[in-house]
Amino acid sequence: MLKKNTYRPDIDGLRALAVLAVVLFHLSPTLLPNGFLGVDIFFVISGFLITTILYREMEQNNFSFANFYNRRIRRILPVCFVVIVVGLLLTHWLFLAKDYYSVANSAMASVFFLSNFYFARVGGYFDISTEERPFNHIWSLSVEEQFYFVFPLLLWLVFKSKFLRKHIIAVLLSTMFFLLCLSFLPLEKIGIYLDVYYLPHLRMIELLTGSLLAVILCLKGNHLSPKASNILGVSTFIIIIACLCIKGIFVPPYFPGVTSLLLCVPTALLIVANEKGNYVKKLFSIPLIVWIGKLSYSLYLWHWVILAMCRYFLGVGDLPLGVALGAFILMFLLSIITYYFVEQPFRKKKYTFKKSFLYLYLLPLTVVIAISYSLYQAKIPELQKTSSHFPPVMCEKCSSSKDTLQTLGDTKSLYPKKILFVGDSHTSHLSPFIDIVGKKEGWKADVLSAGACPSLLDTQGWKPSPECKKALDYLQEHYLQYNVIFLVNSYTTDRENIPAYTEKFIATIRTLLDAGKDVYVLNSSANFDYDVQRNQKLKEQVGIQYFTSLRGEKYKKNYERWERFASTLKTEFPTIPIIDLSHYIPNDGCIAGKPIMYDTNHFNTYGAQQIAALFIANGEKLLKLEDRR
Repeated sequence: MLKKNTYRPDIDGLRALAVLAVVLFHLSPTLLPNGFLGVDIFFVISGFLITTILYREMEQNNFSFANFYNRRIRRILPVCFVVIVVGLLLTHWLFLAKDYYSVANSAMASVFFLSNFYFARVGGYFDISTEERPFNHIWSLSVEEQFYFVFPLLLWLVFKSKFLRKHIIAVLLSTMFFLLCLSFLPLEKIGIYLDVYYLPHLRMIELLTGSLLAVILCLKGNHLSPKASNILGVSTFIIIIACLCIKGIFVPPYFPGVTSLLLCVPTALLIVANEKGNYVKKLFSIPLIVWIGKLSYSLYLWHWVILAMCRYFLGVGDLPLGVALGAFILMFLLSIITYYFVEQPFRKKKYTFKKSFLYLYLLPLTVVIAISYSLYQAKIPELQKTSSHFPPVMCEKCSSSKDTLQTLGDTKSLYPKKILFVGDSHTSHLSPFIDIVGKKEGWKADVLSAGACPSLLDTQGWKPSPECKKALDYLQEHYLQYNVIFLVNSYTTDRENIPAYTEKFIATIRTLLDAGKDVYVLNSSANFDYDVQRNQKLKEQVGIQYFTSLRGEKYKKNYERWERFASTLKTEFPTIPIIDLSHYIPNDGCIAGKPIMYDTNHFNTYGAQQIAALFIANGEKLLKLEDRR
């Protein structure tokens, strides 16, 4: 049932739908709620086309792994490396050193086709957001490459066995069923904390959907009548559009996974229907749509880089209309350039596999490594100048000994009372402040913190991170041995993940007071509308000070939240000290022309030192007189 390979413009038209869906979604999710499913459409198309080629070559006994990977290298790598190199150069110029480090790491993961695993495990507390990572989208390319490493070998082994070859459809269905079963595996229960969105075993279900279609067509052919083709084409097209538009279906825990088939199966059936003439095929064969489909690979690679730069520059997820329109035009222009001057020329090159591997992979790989390393080295002075230098205040063996805690202040002091500072990252960023003020006032203190970890004794109804759980376990087990306890948190942010957060915080204070402890509540969060160091960087590099004052609507809203929270605490506990350091922070987040903030709401080392100096100069005391005796 094998037919000669023929070009199908409608498949390029389907690619156009997929890439435009992704681009629109990434411009703004409101434009197309499920536009991210365009990636899944790409996977089905790739699985179908690759398997069709592989099957026909194996059937005709002219398959070669070297030839296959030679074609893949020439098709995929040149544009990918161009985008990565340009992205590295732009981010080095525009991004802060602390953020460029993350970019360089993701670039390295991308060129080794491991970016999906990299992004599945990143997400540290101080990492740049997903929307600002310029190479985040290359995870899908990594999944495809991993598929290309595994599937040709699988298919080759099937062809080597008469039994397996006779039951090839059953083999593919069994493989898909096995992967679907794996999708229900609760990884976190076995100690694996990864974002399943990026994991290959779930995405290969989508690629195998296209592969299964290819095998069925190669074996059985397409016997649809023109009428049936029209009905199938129109109905599956409507289903695909509905999948792209209707919210609430493609969400965890069943996506990616079993619900992916709700889109992938109609996509595969549409490819079948469009093999013969029908209304949808005519739509997808319109020259303009076909042309966009041909640009789709370049467009996909460029679009996210451009959008990430814009979002990093503006510090917002929702881009203004003018910026979004400009970004849309720019990504198309760059796509046209790389399609005609990079993609097409290299696809036509008559390189052998060895030459392709050397010139189009090893050599560019070396260039990317060299650029990443050299540009990061050039960033080190800036990193040393602006880094938060947060001390390691998270104890790894809290239950064993207090010696695993960081002790700050006058460590030689014979001050009789034991003091503990405990809370989230806003405890950590105050470490230099605590150290300076402690030395000035003549006391020392243990400091314990974990990112996004409120100082609560009651964890019922919410699940702390492993690091947070260690910190809170220490607090629960050892608070009785302390005389003075400072609760230091970001009180200006919502704790929506914690049921009855305010009630739990009040209960924590009451428990500590009932145990005879002196309790202090300390707030040091500014929660600016924009990253202070970014604002300074853009002023220096681009000549634009995007914000003159960083205390905008977001700041006002958050500070009002803090004031309500503090008022509630004052009503419940009129005698406990509530200390607010945020009024020492200038509107532009700078002192003596230097940023005192690490981001929007954390001090860097310089900032914590400067706030300590202002605090002392103002005659304030951290501990009450009676607690300092």
